[in-house]
Amino acid sequence: MLTKEIYADENLSYSTSTNEKGIINSVSQDFESLSGYAKEELMGQNHNIVRHPDMPKIIFKIMWKTLSKDEEFVGFVFNHAKNGGYYWLAHKTYVFSKHQNGSRKYFSYKFTMSDRARHYMAKLYAKLLEEEKKGGIEASEKYLEEYLSFRAVSFDEYMKTFLDASGLLRTGFFMARKLFSAK
Repeated sequence: MLTKEIYADENLSYSTSTNEKGIINSVSQDFESLSGYAKEELMGQNHNIVRHPDMPKIIFKIMWKTLSKDEEFVGFVFNHAKNGGYYWLAHKTYVFSKHQNGSRKYFSYKFTMSDRARHYMAKLYAKLLEEEKKGGIEASEKYLEEYLSFRAVSFDEYMKTFLDASGLLRTGFFMARKLFSAK
């Protein structure tokens, strides 16, 4: 049972790298410690080995779509640890290298997130998961599109509002932009 939250340390460096199929190529020692898995248990495994079962699939669909366009993905995830606990991390993932044969390597730098970000992501993700259980990833995606449209932001803009203290200001700007563009 995944019941105990494990808190990431803001002074540590959490990172992983994967190939284009999500197979783990490397992990930082800090990520290894946080996840509770030994490096040898993670290497060669799909990154979803640490995916919490209540993490909405639509977030990963957006991530892979973003990365396929060679763009940086910014998002928030909660994973499960080997001991049954769970942890939240903000992360930035980008294409680290591309090869002539079409293969790619991705690097994901993970860091702590604010209580504010955790609060909003937990509420949003619970609703996305509820929609996903009722109507699949399509229903979850539709809900997310409506959610973002109401706020007049893209997924990337919305996620970035929670990365630092300027997020509240940015959110106000997006809502004002929506109000004034409607006239």
